[in-house]
Amino acid sequence: MQLNIYVPADKQALLRDLDEASRKTGRPKNDLVLEALGRYLAAVRPRLGRYRLGKVQAWRRAELYARRLSR
Repeated sequence: MQLNIYVPADKQALLRDLDEASRKTGRPKNDLVLEALGRYLAAVRPRLGRYRLGKVQAWRRAELYARRLSR
């Protein structure tokens, strides 16, 4: 798969830094970008256990109607 990214003029320094990092590490630019993207997405991805509801029990129909009628 191919992904093209538009880099605005005010972000051209990022491309220079990417070129320099690629030369220093000997790694292709696409590897560096994919690694950075993977790290970013892992950092912002919500963890599933974070919003636990505890033990959830399904309601029975009779309980639902009893609550409605008691109001």
